Amino acid sequence: MGKGISFCCLTEHTDFMTVQQAQMFVQECKALSGSQFVFIPGFEVPYKNAHILLIGTEMFLGQKADEALLRSWSSKAVMTILAHPVRNAFAVDAVMEEVISGVEIWNQQYEGKRVPRRRSVGLLERLQRKNPSLLAMGGLDFHRKEHFGSPVFTLEVTHVTQEAILSMLQSGAYVFGNKKIAVSAVGLWKGIGSIGHTLISLYSIALITCGKTVNSLLAKYGLKLPSALKRFIRSRV
Repeated sequence: MGKGISFCCLTEHTDFMTVQQAQMFVQECKALSGSQFVFIPGFEVPYKNAHILLIGTEMFLGQKADEALLRSWSSKAVMTILAHPVRNAFAVDAVMEEVISGVEIWNQQYEGKRVPRRRSVGLLERLQRKNPSLLAMGGLDFHRKEHFGSPVFTLEVTHVTQEAILSMLQSGAYVFGNKKIAVSAVGLWKGIGSIGHTLISLYSIALITCGKTVNSLLAKYGLKLPSALKRFIRSRV
């Protein structure tokens, strides 16, 4: 709240989750929510090589989803989002096309804090030709406090409630981004030109790739970057 944030959609990984842990997660979201800030529970579910975000559901159906389970789980969620499509090489099968309501075109851990990924935007545009109602989404992949930053969502509600926030998200009545760029629910942005966007995106992705490569090389020899340096890099990528 001190940073002007009024809600957070939490999609917890299901890979090793139990039914009891899922129930505790949902209850904790409710216990920590109030009239000024709301935690909205959901799940991040592995499906084939992709991760699917099920937002606004309290029902836990399993650690991984096959086609039938994904259809069933999606029917119980307010929104079903394809997360960080670069992770599964931008592959979208028929079942995913059937159930998803949005594509995460900007994930901070994969694209950085500055701009969406061009190829993810292209995937969204291609899928929108079949399904014009498909929404553009963004996420922090918030695993550490230094991951806090953009993209941040902006929407208007009379009261800060889970129902009101999910209704606005579902209808596409939002923008997300940072101080320099704003992305609409249909994936259009303002604040930066096409060439500038491409250059910044390439720069951010190059930094992230370089960082992961260095980490892998260090790990190979049993070495680690100093924690303070890692926090500094993560907060600025």
